[in-house]
Amino acid sequence: MQARDLRSTTVGDVQLSYVRDGSGSPVVLAHGIPTDYRAWDSQIEPFSSKYDVVTYSRRLAKPNRNPENYDQSTIENNSSDLVGLIQNLRLSPVHLIGHSYGGFIAAYTATTRPDLVRTLTLIEPAISTMLLKNRKSIAEFLSLFLTSPSTAISAAKFQRNSLDPSLKAFKEGKFDAALRFNVDGIMNRKDALNSLPNPIQTMMKDNEKTVGELIAEPPPFGKQETSKISVPTLLIHGTDSPRVLHTIVERLSKSIPKNEMKIVEGSAHFPHFEKPEEFNRVVLDFLRTNP
Repeated sequence: MQARDLRSTTVGDVQLSYVRDGSGSPVVLAHGIPTDYRAWDSQIEPFSSKYDVVTYSRRLAKPNRNPENYDQSTIENNSSDLVGLIQNLRLSPVHLIGHSYGGFIAAYTATTRPDLVRTLTLIEPAISTMLLKNRKSIAEFLSLFLTSPSTAISAAKFQRNSLDPSLKAFKEGKFDAALRFNVDGIMNRKDALNSLPNPIQTMMKDNEKTVGELIAEPPPFGKQETSKISVPTLLIHGTDSPRVLHTIVERLSKSIPKNEMKIVEGSAHFPHFEKPEEFNRVVLDFLRTNP
């Protein structure tokens, strides 16, 4: 991965490292688990030719040195961090792009601080509450099974084979195992970490403990909340990721008033570095038509 000129800003008592490049309308990119600002290396150059691009590491991602309170890292306080970053750098309103857990944060921010957001791009956002308000509720799961059996089966498989064992390993201090269970689940295949390029593997291993962020319960955030997203929104998913993630995107497409959905062929959960040329084309086209 290419070396970048790292800067930092402080939001409350949290330090956030970031890279900034280019000029024009501001674009802010929020990464998911288990990555950091480096996840967007394939976007910085093509995007910064037309935009003021900021990629940052969320509070517990490398190279930040904040207290490692993984179970206390929430959608809400990560959203507050993002708001503070935008305000500190005087960027608003921004084209906000979020992936996975970062996608949930971006969507939440678009509802709580719509004044800061110009457009929204959500890449397989991990908004589990679009399916189950309480992932431990048997009644909610049965309701999901009756309305969408394939999604319920995919959700159960993900919980059984990825989420539960990854969090169990995390709590036991087996962070490498936690990472591997997590990546297998979101990539929808076995031994997924080893199939990724070495720089991506290194980044993920650097951030293996961030799997612990999944311990915190998400805020209530369903159709009622997402219907309040007023900005033009681009929804993206890969063809090869778990069915449960596709359903989240499909449900968002039915609730967000102004949206379009794109599918990246041959990609699983990380189209921005699995299929960067196709991903960049889709997102830059969207930004161009929604200045």
